Amino acid sequence: MTAARRTRARILGAAALLLVACSGERDSRDGQPPAGPAPRSSGESDDATPAGATPLLPDVAALAGIDFRHQHGGSGKKYLFETMGSGVACSDLDGDGLPELLFVQSGSLPPGEFEAADIEAAGHSGGGGHRLYRNLGQLRFEDVSDAAGLGQPAYAMGVACGDIDSDGDRDVFVACYGRDRLYTNDGSAHFTEVTARAGVEDPRWTMTGLFFDPDLDGDLDLYTVSYLDMPLGSHRYCGPSREIRTYCHVDSWAGADDRLYLNQGDGSFRDASAQAGLAGSAGKGLAAVAGDYDDDGDPDLFVANDSAPNLMLRNEGGGRFVNVGAMSGTDLNGEGRTEACMGADMGDLDGDGDLDMYVVNFEQETNTLYRNDGGGFFTDVSVLSGAGAPSLRALGFGTAFIDIENDGDLDIWVANGHIMDNVAEYEPSVTFAQADHLYLNDGRGRFALAPGQLSPALSPALSRRRVGRGVARADLDRDGDDDLVITNSDQPPWILRNDLARGHRVVLRLQGPDGRADAENARVWVHTAERVLMREAVAGGTYLCQHDGDLVLGLGPAERIERVVIRWPGGGTSTHNDLAVDSRHSFAFGGRLLHSEALGPPGEQP
Repeated sequence: MTAARRTRARILGAAALLLVACSGERDSRDGQPPAGPAPRSSGESDDATPAGATPLLPDVAALAGIDFRHQHGGSGKKYLFETMGSGVACSDLDGDGLPELLFVQSGSLPPGEFEAADIEAAGHSGGGGHRLYRNLGQLRFEDVSDAAGLGQPAYAMGVACGDIDSDGDRDVFVACYGRDRLYTNDGSAHFTEVTARAGVEDPRWTMTGLFFDPDLDGDLDLYTVSYLDMPLGSHRYCGPSREIRTYCHVDSWAGADDRLYLNQGDGSFRDASAQAGLAGSAGKGLAAVAGDYDDDGDPDLFVANDSAPNLMLRNEGGGRFVNVGAMSGTDLNGEGRTEACMGADMGDLDGDGDLDMYVVNFEQETNTLYRNDGGGFFTDVSVLSGAGAPSLRALGFGTAFIDIENDGDLDIWVANGHIMDNVAEYEPSVTFAQADHLYLNDGRGRFALAPGQLSPALSPALSRRRVGRGVARADLDRDGDDDLVITNSDQPPWILRNDLARGHRVVLRLQGPDGRADAENARVWVHTAERVLMREAVAGGTYLCQHDGDLVLGLGPAERIERVVIRWPGGGTSTHNDLAVDSRHSFAFGGRLLHSEALGPPGEQP
């Protein structure tokens, strides 16, 4: 039996234990989760896991000490930015090897008419602003927000982390409706705002940002994704009738150009957007992910645009890009249409050694899987792969590739939730709060949705509805598998501990050049007797969130690694023979082994 089949057998076997408890639920024959009980007006559902069932991806937010709750601040006036949610960064911010959780907050809106500056003046009511939780180990967190220096009010969207000054710690960028923020880290998770001094102050509507090194000069540059040119004065009434008001479609506003800021090495950035070829892009961007799709040694950039052609920016060197979206087949779906394109991720889904892409979309649009065919070309295989049709009745936002059982195959998680809180008034078959989706990989890039009616055996997030937005992955408890953090709009987040992983694994932490904390876009090949796994430390992706930088590679039944090859940013490679499995290995830039530590046996909780 292959590792992928063992994954499905384990999941289905665990789910079968719940058949008696679940026997009253409707059998779903069309690949969709059952409708289940109607959610409460808040969008939350307290549906319980059947008695005696133990989820394999339990929500441990309360046990972990996470009491954050997102606030969108809406009062019925239907400002579009209220629908977007906000992100979370999973990143080691205090240098102790454990990833912290930084939730950024949208916030309160002033009563009556207001200007953009008034949003900041309104601050955050009941629950505060951004929340930083220090990881204490054993999946326990401590709220250290007050001492972090991140408390300035802003209507935040996305968050990104990266070591912009190569001092070994990770700094923070917060994208906002209004003025963005950049903070430097003193190494102990205490931050200082440097936005104006750094030259990245942008008053427009920025959705997210990512740090990567497109010019390969050793320091991190910043790409920011802009959405709409939507000043508050352009707000209008939209809806199917005067009695039912809805949020306006994005076609009501023009898009805004993205920006590329090149790091000058002195604490400042230079706006190189025109030089990079971004002038006139105006694509209504919601997500971006940097990865070397053409395998030429430098990171390229994919930008997911809402109801506008996507951008595939091929790196030409020196911070210059050319948009090859149309030529590569990634600007539109296979039917030649634009889509909503909320979140995106890059990774080797079919095991052929190159980076494929997955983009999540609006209801009545399938999520889109672009298979990398080599030579700079992609094919839309959403239907053939099985990763498209089950999404038709859901509205996806965040997505992440995660090897959910450490069997060596990347599965796909999607956070779902509508944008219209009153959608049931005019589309009775559609719900505002929705269940998330987990697509299981058979090892060849073909996917099946985890059985909806049995999903309590896997995770409450697959059976209980919330208004899902961002998804971030990180090994929060350092047990050698990736856990999931999912943000929900105007609701608490999910913290899903991975108890499903049973395969052997290896965890690689890669340091960047000149002491930089991470080697963004490094690529690794792990050789076992059975196969070769390729993973890249892609930058950005998902929706509004930051993944942890460690590479967790599931090995399935393999008990020995023959060799690991690392291609470092800039082109150098290092080879490492006979690295121990079920271990964590840290490398300095260029390949020097810094530290190794054994993990517990596969499946053991720390």
